[in-house]
Amino acid sequence: MRSRSTLSELAGRLERVPHELSSTIVAVKPAADRGRADLIRDVVDAFRRLYGSVSRFVLMLTDDQARFASVGTSGSHSLNQLLSILAEQANEVAFVRLRELKAAIEEARSAEQLRDAIFSDAFSNDHAALRKVAAELERLDTAFIGLCVGHVLEQHERLAGATSAAVTRRGTPARQPCTEPIFVSSND
Repeated sequence: MRSRSTLSELAGRLERVPHELSSTIVAVKPAADRGRADLIRDVVDAFRRLYGSVSRFVLMLTDDQARFASVGTSGSHSLNQLLSILAEQANEVAFVRLRELKAAIEEARSAEQLRDAIFSDAFSNDHAALRKVAAELERLDTAFIGLCVGHVLEQHERLAGATSAAVTRRGTPARQPCTEPIFVSSND
């Protein structure tokens, strides 16, 4: 058992310690390693953007928005789960570019492994490899965005075609493109 004098001596030493410490802060890692940190951030950001693009694609294809209300919320689905949901939804809506979408989905299935490679000592210290991973994730993201935008444009084109066909059937002619030159005069 300790005596009170020993505890009071320890308390007295603890009170003096902050005044005896140096106020200089020294970096443990050199600033030259900042490039590695930026590359790791690029990989994580590229993965986050890919995840967001896939989740928005799923929401766009889903008629029942409440069913997938939690898609994209933190930890709701893994990327591979979202990719499976996307494949199912694309089949259900008869996605026009299904073959391209399925190829992109298969390529994206390795994205979580690519992202997790930043935790490997050997891999995370290889700047060229980190740049390559970030570029691959960005390429996948761009592919999904392109497919999604293409689908939206095709849907608008179909709706415009259906509208003009409906107007023509009712007896009102659809708008024809102007074939005659248009002259614009300037008032200079």
